[in-house]
Amino acid sequence: MRKHSWIRVSSIKYGDDYIVEQACAALCRHTAGGDSFLMNEAQLDDCNGAMMLLVSAELKEMAKKRGIKQITGKTKEVLCEMITKTAKQRTVTSFFKKKNDNSPNNRLGELIEDVVKITGPMVKLNPVAAELFERIHMIFFRTQSGVGLDNTMRQAVLALIGQIKFPLYTVSRSGDLFSSREDVIQFMNLMKVGTEMATFRHAPVKDTEQHKKGWELYQAHSGAWSNHIEALGRAASRSATSRAGISGTEYWKRRFTPGYALSRVVEHAAHCAAALKKYEDEEQILRSLLSQQTYRLNKRGEWYERLVILYNNHLRPRANAKDKEATSQIRQWMQLARDTCIMALNDEHVHRVVIHNLSQQLRKIETKLGVTVDGQYENDRMCLEWKDAPEHTVYGVRIKDRGRRGPSLWDGDDGIPCSVENLALWRYKENGYVGMHSENALVTTLFTLLFWDVIFSPLPGVLDTEYQSCPLDMFDASFYDRRKEAIDRRLDEIASGEFADQLVLSYNSGNGTSCVGVSWDITIRDLLNCLGGRRLSAICSVLAKEYSVKSSGFPDLCLWKPGTPEIMFAEVKGPNDKLSETQRDWIDILIDIGVDVEVCLVREGDARDFE
Repeated sequence: MRKHSWIRVSSIKYGDDYIVEQACAALCRHTAGGDSFLMNEAQLDDCNGAMMLLVSAELKEMAKKRGIKQITGKTKEVLCEMITKTAKQRTVTSFFKKKNDNSPNNRLGELIEDVVKITGPMVKLNPVAAELFERIHMIFFRTQSGVGLDNTMRQAVLALIGQIKFPLYTVSRSGDLFSSREDVIQFMNLMKVGTEMATFRHAPVKDTEQHKKGWELYQAHSGAWSNHIEALGRAASRSATSRAGISGTEYWKRRFTPGYALSRVVEHAAHCAAALKKYEDEEQILRSLLSQQTYRLNKRGEWYERLVILYNNHLRPRANAKDKEATSQIRQWMQLARDTCIMALNDEHVHRVVIHNLSQQLRKIETKLGVTVDGQYENDRMCLEWKDAPEHTVYGVRIKDRGRRGPSLWDGDDGIPCSVENLALWRYKENGYVGMHSENALVTTLFTLLFWDVIFSPLPGVLDTEYQSCPLDMFDASFYDRRKEAIDRRLDEIASGEFADQLVLSYNSGNGTSCVGVSWDITIRDLLNCLGGRRLSAICSVLAKEYSVKSSGFPDLCLWKPGTPEIMFAEVKGPNDKLSETQRDWIDILIDIGVDVEVCLVREGDARDFE
């Protein structure tokens, strides 16, 4: 599951070298079924793959023997390319060889032989065996990550030898997650396509070649997506209760279907289309994604936002006061953008941050369209302005280091360089506060410990193995729906102040386990010093309903004054830093529920200079 490339047998250090060589030789023998578990160097036909096993010194020595000059400072990739290019060229010696022996393939074959002389025996997992193990791994561990990107098996091994612990819960394995063997194979193949598409999608905008490859790859699957959308529409029309399986108990299972994997490919294709300025194609893709409510519900807000941008900026004609037809078309596109905003505001799957952005967009569009105040669209979910937290400015000495990358360093009061957040803690200490730099860890730890028994309740299928740090539906829209009664009951208990016993029980029973959201570095005393009652219940309610979105963006610092009930959170911002939308949303939520929160601005200098 880790390495599917060629490996030098001499580099395998699992005991005596002779035993390793014998084991590799045995695994290279064909089985009764006709396939061997490993391939050996006799089956090697990839020059670059072979040469990449050589260290730089070995590559340079090989280059010198082939008369290649100017090799100083060259990377391994460049050296391999130079050697391969030289090997393909006809030399004086090769000119007098027989014609059949002088083909480029034979010359590359000689190059591989030269590499093997240096490396000694080599092995590689047989792709057939590797694919089988990969399939078994996915089916058993229910993981969607590709080869080399997932450490689930490693964690399971570490758990078996006692190096890590997972929470104790009742395993309730489902037998109907996959409908057929064909679905498993199709799902895995499409997930690999999606991973490849993600690489193309995240290429720099200027790298059009990568985006073109992504678009071509999508074209090969666009027909399958269109057929699937039609099938979903027919299924929905046949059953008036079809939606229950989407937002209810069965939604999380859809992440393991070929349709979900296909929707992932299509979403990446929209980004490739945008980079290539294929705006009409991008619009069609986004509308097709929004036409279904089966997959990737938490992405719907982003799709609406992008559609509004397309209608407002890219698809409508340029303004021309003298061209009445163009003016009319502009109004039509703006009306379409307004309709899209309204659709998003009525879509229950669009979360708060997107609602805020689209609410503002809607008002701007209506102003441009000349919509009167009485005619403006109103909705209970609209959020035109976030509440602003008070600002508190502190000062410090920043350590100048032009070569440094990453977060800035500041002089701490103890003489030790520290982060901007720890500098803020020093300044709050001067005002009588103690606290910690916890960011999201504090609230996610509180949430998991307070709802431990609810999170790990034995619902069918979500706790499929004993090596899980959370249920399979933890980050899905169905997490709250499936546990609504138990979660609401616990929220009421927290609101009434009955939460300390549950917190202590979960902390003591689960301490040290690998569990979602929990930082065991935070002590039980610190947790009990934090918020309680109605305010803690409100925060937990937000996490229970939108954990995937709201488990980030919480203020950096948790602060309290010993001996008093005073609790405050602070978001720390250094010079040139700005609040993200997720952070502003959390601040708005905290202000709404009556929690003290402020933005701490750290600036360079001495406070006395600004008095």
